[in-house]
Amino acid sequence: MLTNSKTIQTNKFIKEPDLVADFKKENIDFSKIEKARLSREVIPEGLEPYTGTFGLAQKKHLLNRSLIALSSKHMQELDKLTLKQAIDLIFTEEAFPPLPVNDYDYEITKEETEKQGHFYVPAGQVYVEAPEPNGSPWPRHQSFEAWMYKYMVEQKTSIHWRLLFFLHNLVPAANGSVKMMFQYYETLYKYAFKSYKDFIYQITLDPLMLDYLNLQSSNRSHPDENYARELQELFTVGKGPNSKYTESDVVEMARTLVGWRFTYESKNKQGRIQSEFNMFNHDDQFKQFSSFYGNRRLEGIQGYEGYKELGQLLDMIFATDENGLYICRRLYQFFCGPLIDETTEKNVIQPMAELYRKNNYSLIVPLKTLLGSAHFFNSLNYNSMIKSPMEFTLGFFKEFEYTIINYELATDLPTKYTTEISKDFYKYRNITWNMSNIGINFTNPPNVAGWPAYYQYPVYDLFWINSDTLAKRASFAYGTSHWGIYLGSGNTKGNIHMKIDWIAYIGKFKNPENFDLLLTEIEERLLGAPMSDQTKNKVKQMALGGFSGAYYTELYTAYIKNPIQDNRNTLDNRLQNLFSTIFQLAEFQLF
Repeated sequence: MLTNSKTIQTNKFIKEPDLVADFKKENIDFSKIEKARLSREVIPEGLEPYTGTFGLAQKKHLLNRSLIALSSKHMQELDKLTLKQAIDLIFTEEAFPPLPVNDYDYEITKEETEKQGHFYVPAGQVYVEAPEPNGSPWPRHQSFEAWMYKYMVEQKTSIHWRLLFFLHNLVPAANGSVKMMFQYYETLYKYAFKSYKDFIYQITLDPLMLDYLNLQSSNRSHPDENYARELQELFTVGKGPNSKYTESDVVEMARTLVGWRFTYESKNKQGRIQSEFNMFNHDDQFKQFSSFYGNRRLEGIQGYEGYKELGQLLDMIFATDENGLYICRRLYQFFCGPLIDETTEKNVIQPMAELYRKNNYSLIVPLKTLLGSAHFFNSLNYNSMIKSPMEFTLGFFKEFEYTIINYELATDLPTKYTTEISKDFYKYRNITWNMSNIGINFTNPPNVAGWPAYYQYPVYDLFWINSDTLAKRASFAYGTSHWGIYLGSGNTKGNIHMKIDWIAYIGKFKNPENFDLLLTEIEERLLGAPMSDQTKNKVKQMALGGFSGAYYTELYTAYIKNPIQDNRNTLDNRLQNLFSTIFQLAEFQLF
């Protein structure tokens, strides 16, 4: 079986692997990696608009870097569009999804919920504003994650969800209740297209962030420095050679920030969690900052008006040149590629930073310019990154349609897996386990810096791959291809899987009866890079067991003419082998 059902259903604290430690165990020579990275050909182009061909390769590249996983439906939407039209479509905001409701009632009863000390929310009703005096039942946590994955999978051809992923990695928070997590992700989503400065203001007051980085417990007599340090080092100016803020700046910033908290009363009753400024816990004396901040002195503000100091503090931080440069480097590394040489710094990062500053600290204006630029469409950027567990796992859910099946007892298909109110809960809840298994537990980043693949030189995205995660990717691919994705148990016998109907899938291709043409279209749809002739021969050998393409045509034609079960099984087995092999190719791991 692909996964262990008990592990999936009962483990409340799924731990992703330590990718840095695992990578180092492989005894990789980092000097060779660094040398290889540095020897890469310099990309001379800058942010000037791209005017070349906007064909299949360019559209795949644009969508790969704009969405969380590519699927053929997105390619179809760009079919007859110009680059400008495609960019406009991609930068269209999505509406915020319908609020999550209790779709997990089959997992825990009202009596058990209340016995655990949690507030019960009836089936079908919204739970993100429910009282949380003792947190939430675990199935509600699973439901919330499944809700997010559903809308990532169903995303329109819009960059909105990838922007949320970017912000979550750049300004991560975790370890909260469902109510707290919802408000945090809602803030990421609703501020993705707004000023980054306004976003930082809001995220500073976010209940999950207040708790995660200790502002909630900061006291004017002993200000906690955690958030003040990360606000500078990770969220706004970085720790590059020109980010010369001092330890004194950290201390003074901590003094400025003390006084903000969320109220436990609002967490423990119906409604949203409210944050407030406590003037009695605010340091109202002046704060002196270093030359990095222009020797700025913030005069202490007494009384309730002390809340204004947060805005003054952010004005000071965002006035630095390094803020724009750092944020635009992070945008570039996430959406284009991890390597930034001197030429890219001059021709791309610095102009992006200027756009960022001139447009009220907008992420959208510089990013939109980057994704339409000659630099972005240089072929050296194509297929140059390894898929994260997000792109890898969610890609299966986006591209393929599934049917529910019980191999041991076909008639035992519990209603909970198919009924409207709960089917999405079961369809998407195990994504957390499958992604965590290969490196990303989305709602629980490894630390406040996010995932190392997006910032740690010189390895970057190579962290996603080691002997363990590669084997687990292969296992997931093999299991998905042959028997499907595990959902849970039947009522009396067997296990329930979501299975891909491979015959129906290829039936939508232009030439499903011709193996070579089928392989070409699979390459166009699913692979990050073209296959060599050697790879194609390997795929054919694995799929057809040494038989020729004519043999495959005979199988396909026999099924079309006479779709009896034996003919179906024979063809389906060959297709299972085909796609299992495709999913384990190096080309499938690239985007």
